[in-house]
Amino acid sequence: IWKPPADEYRSIFYALIVKKSPSIDEFRQQWETDIRLDRDTGTITIPAPSKMIADDIKGVLLSLGEEKKSRMNRISEFIPIQRNIRRFVNKAIGFLLDEAKTQRIFVECKNPNGLTLHGPSDIITEIKNKINTIIKEIEQKITIHRLQLSSAESGLIRADTYKLAKIIERQTNTIIRDVAPDQTNSTLNTNDYDTNSTLAVVINSRDQTIIVEKGDITKIKNVDAIVNAANGPLYHAGGVDKTIADAAGPALDQECKQLIAKNRGLPIPTGKVVKTTAGNLPFKCVIHAIGPQYIDGGQQERPLLFSSILSSLRLAECESYTSVALPAISSKTYGFPLADCTNIVIRAVKQFFADYPQSYVKKVILLDMDDAACNSFAHEVVIDHRNAIVDDDDDDDDDIMNYELPLLTAKWCWQDDSDEKLYNDNDIRQIEEAFQQYLKTSIEIESKITCDNLRSATMVRYRIHFNSNLKQILKDNPKALNKRLVCGYQLRKSTGKQRAIIRYPVIQREKATPVMYHPKQLDLYDLKSITTGVYWNITSITDAAVQQAKVAIQKAIDSATVSEPFSITLNKDFDVHKKELINIATQQHIQIDFQQECSGQLSMILKGLKPNVQEAKLKITLHAHDTLQKQVDNDNELRIPEEWGDQNEGCNLVEINKNDPTFIRIKNRMKETISNVKINKIERVQNVCMWNHYAFRRRQLKKELQNLPNLQIEMELFHGTNSTEPSEIYNGDCGFDMRFCTSGMWGIGTYFAKNASYSCSRYAYQLPNGKQQVFLAQVLTGDVYHCNSDKSLRLPPKSKTVSGLRYNSVSGDTQGSRVYIVYENRVAYPTYLITFTS
Repeated sequence: IWKPPADEYRSIFYALIVKKSPSIDEFRQQWETDIRLDRDTGTITIPAPSKMIADDIKGVLLSLGEEKKSRMNRISEFIPIQRNIRRFVNKAIGFLLDEAKTQRIFVECKNPNGLTLHGPSDIITEIKNKINTIIKEIEQKITIHRLQLSSAESGLIRADTYKLAKIIERQTNTIIRDVAPDQTNSTLNTNDYDTNSTLAVVINSRDQTIIVEKGDITKIKNVDAIVNAANGPLYHAGGVDKTIADAAGPALDQECKQLIAKNRGLPIPTGKVVKTTAGNLPFKCVIHAIGPQYIDGGQQERPLLFSSILSSLRLAECESYTSVALPAISSKTYGFPLADCTNIVIRAVKQFFADYPQSYVKKVILLDMDDAACNSFAHEVVIDHRNAIVDDDDDDDDDIMNYELPLLTAKWCWQDDSDEKLYNDNDIRQIEEAFQQYLKTSIEIESKITCDNLRSATMVRYRIHFNSNLKQILKDNPKALNKRLVCGYQLRKSTGKQRAIIRYPVIQREKATPVMYHPKQLDLYDLKSITTGVYWNITSITDAAVQQAKVAIQKAIDSATVSEPFSITLNKDFDVHKKELINIATQQHIQIDFQQECSGQLSMILKGLKPNVQEAKLKITLHAHDTLQKQVDNDNELRIPEEWGDQNEGCNLVEINKNDPTFIRIKNRMKETISNVKINKIERVQNVCMWNHYAFRRRQLKKELQNLPNLQIEMELFHGTNSTEPSEIYNGDCGFDMRFCTSGMWGIGTYFAKNASYSCSRYAYQLPNGKQQVFLAQVLTGDVYHCNSDKSLRLPPKSKTVSGLRYNSVSGDTQGSRVYIVYENRVAYPTYLITFTS
């Protein structure tokens, strides 16, 4: 804020506002600043990136009224610099930038794509030319070497925000970049490498193979067909659907329109598939799988997803294709919980291979660009699913083999700006049901649908409203339902936008007789060693610097590689367990060498990167615990709860009757701190593997704290997962996994609350239907250390009550509740999943 003398202010105002020489808009454009003149206070507001530029602007404003005084012609120039040579350019032009600053040139370097110079035009032009000359010289010298590392080695380079890569860059004057995320930023010419990275490979006894990769499905090589995550109307709104359609070109879209026309203008049913040309893509065809939109898990979503995958592979088999690639269908736009999605996709693939033991299709590639989807695929594909499929005669909600959708009795569309858009079959059924109810009662029930907005691949909630004069129209013209009829509108609440909805009659066809499906027993799959890796670019202006960087990277990998002896107690069946331990080692990208067996002890040497060896030791220990667990059937502490019945594996959610004392107890506990809460349902989480680990840890903790017999070591506490889907918790091995924790008031740990109000008001998971979910968990709080907030905590402090041990958890008070924080896995079990509204 600048207040010049009154006569100077008047002179500036006259030049800019009255005489307009230059006009204030021209001045603002030239100086790239939104100056403001305030006549009431006689002040001028000058926004500027630095005081130096602000002073220059002041000088120029003062000179406006002095006709004879030459004015400064100031400009701003942007100089583009490619990211992959920025380090070398910065080093080479350092002296020029220092020189520029002495001549009142302001240099702005924050833009990663270049730098901007602000100052007098003659000086700027001269410096710009010099910098551009240096950039061209560097571009001519640049050399790029592509280095292939394993995914574990790449993880070492990426750790701590690429800390190691940055150190080596500074030491060797190079730029080290991960090719996959960096390829869109580089415009220098490099060879066309296939940058898909393989995460896991499993194979059955007939050499039928499932591969998990991270990559772009449109760029995958050596496959016959790809599967598209499509919607029923075959519109290509966004996500992988739009990526495939754009890459394939107009031929694919045209064929999709023809398929809808052949289907009497109706959407392709959910769970079904169709195929089209691949257009410009190098595949024999694109298979469009119509996956389900996830509502609440009770609308046949699981069998519909299973069907869409199985049908895709059956179509490929009919075409005699040998290889197929497919993404995580329904997981993104359609909101299918990721863990459930990848579980069903992989079970469907394995079921296909079991049903077609001599299949043409020998290879199925599961891939995605999303790290979470890839990791979930990689975690799921190595699991033995042979006992996962329920028997045909088992009336179980988890049956993913069978579903039944009623035939469509009408077609519904909505009016877009240019034409009518078709709803998918699920939305059509909802709207038609509400429509028929409205015709019978004249009472408009609240009907909501969640549709793809066809522009950004996001789901939008609409309310459906019917015209109040519909009954009168049908009374005057009973045949109105036999043709196109505008029946009302859909309303988007967030914008108030209305779109007309139109109904068309559908000629009924005889329903096809369902063919009985008898799935075959799934195969056992072996995990294969992964030889492909992750590509990195090492860029420099000399070959010597590139070689120095390669040597430094290898030296860092070697120094991080450890060889550690390890042993576990198994008692018997060593050969059976060795196979499982080899799978664990392969997953962790380490070597395992078995040593002599002695007295029930299996010894081994684990060699690999230290974090991977540590993770492998944890998994091997858990495997040993699982094994020993089965050998202590008479130990009541380790048995699964009686109310679980005869379940002995897998994970089930069992809804608790609202008259059950457990339901009433939990409801009353919730109402203690949330008076207006409505409990929709409470489900008991029955995850056998997770419970075994928790019960084993509970027994260990009792032994550790046996000198404190009156201590309450276990508490029932609330936990909200915030944006994490609850299925990621109850379907996993660890439950509440410390690896995904972020820092809070008491450091990095897993937080639980005594009061429901704390977890429900801020951290509850939001379902698409407006309801919320939290867990009521059993937590091994053990010996608790109570303290004020301390964000530096990573472990509880050393115990003052038990020598040589730390406290088991930390507690504190915040927002009206006591909270408890644990800093390790396997010490909390998600006992109940509560669905509620408040």
